[in-house]
Amino acid sequence: MSDFYKQVFLREFEENRRKESDFSLFESVAEIYERNACNAKNFFSRLKTVKDRVSFYKAKTMADLPNHLIDFESKFNASGGRIIYAEDRDHALSEIMKQLPKEASVFLARADIFQEIGLKRFLRSNDIKFFQSDMQKLPFPVLEECSEKVLSELAKAYASDAYRPSNEEAVSLYRQHLAEKMRDCSVAITGADFLVCDIGGISLSDNDGLGTLYASFCRKHIVVAGIDQFIPSLSDLDYFTSLFSAYSSGRIHSWNEMVITGPKHPAEPDGPEELCLILVDNGRTEILAREFQRRIFDCIHCNACMALCPVFKFTNRTGDFSLKGPLNCVYDPIRNGFQESGYLAFSCTLCGKCSEVCPSGINLHELILYNRKESVESNAYFSIEKKSMKVLKKMLLRQKSFHSPYDRFILKMRFKKDYGQQREFPDFGQKSFRLLWEERQQELKNA
Repeated sequence: MSDFYKQVFLREFEENRRKESDFSLFESVAEIYERNACNAKNFFSRLKTVKDRVSFYKAKTMADLPNHLIDFESKFNASGGRIIYAEDRDHALSEIMKQLPKEASVFLARADIFQEIGLKRFLRSNDIKFFQSDMQKLPFPVLEECSEKVLSELAKAYASDAYRPSNEEAVSLYRQHLAEKMRDCSVAITGADFLVCDIGGISLSDNDGLGTLYASFCRKHIVVAGIDQFIPSLSDLDYFTSLFSAYSSGRIHSWNEMVITGPKHPAEPDGPEELCLILVDNGRTEILAREFQRRIFDCIHCNACMALCPVFKFTNRTGDFSLKGPLNCVYDPIRNGFQESGYLAFSCTLCGKCSEVCPSGINLHELILYNRKESVESNAYFSIEKKSMKVLKKMLLRQKSFHSPYDRFILKMRFKKDYGQQREFPDFGQKSFRLLWEERQQELKNA
């Protein structure tokens, strides 16, 4: 790994690493995802077949993406929806800004793509008030003290001092509060799980029941999704939602799943009056042009790889506006260029845990290796390393290097630099294997 990349990664990690007091929480999160991956085989009689089908359908869709986009757009527009294509992060944020009415009250769901485009920071910088629910913290009672803390905060906020509600009552009170806020909320901004091409539909799921609230009460619904979230047909959706739920929440299906195809019709009592879908490219077409790295678009965004990665489960993010975890080690260097983000390809330990738990069967550590290869070939901060490797190659190909004290000292210094300071670097043997072998053979002859 280049010294420059090493310094950049260590600086980024130090700036964005989680608090040590939270380490036990994220270790527990990793245990839950590990258990979900182990228990997934109990939900499917032929788990490997389901994984292969999901991977095949995603790869097939991305291979014929232009036609699927046309098919989806025609169906979605016919149902009254509207599609906006955003080339990059700034374009997506500007389009979201155009869709917001003045003094809008915004409900913001939690989605990975919001972190990618930096939506929360953008809304705050433009003094746009928004709220997010704390209910997402409750379906995963990772540590008992964390769940109790959230419940006690809900009880204090929505009950009187004389009345101390139970856990169920606190949740019920908070749901009532959310329903009242949703009725007054003018805009809901959410992500999408999948985009169904043959019906022009958007698949949404949650484990707290909020999906039905914002889909019913908010007058305008803005959905932000990447162009990699398309699947071919409604008949295939069950494979994706069940596999996603099994690996992300440990259930065969989420508590609430729905598919919306457009705004409400005149005869319908509930639903948004406007439905706008913002499709974000943000470097995805560049990845599609690559033969191997395009496999990351088989991802169903269950976050198992991020939760179990030994590096990234302890850091909040791996760039200014980025995806999380091993996915970003493939995505960001291609999108931003290896000169700027190439260090991410070398931040991975190549333990293979992400590939082991991936429900789509993506060999993420192999894709990261392809990025490393491109980074070296692009001469991104590797000129000194290349020269030193040429010298090292010449020395290693010479038998005399292992007999010369000077050459052995140079070799030791070169390897010791990358060996680390925590361990003592072993010294070279006094005799090479070749000399020992020759002495052994001479002893056998003399015997």
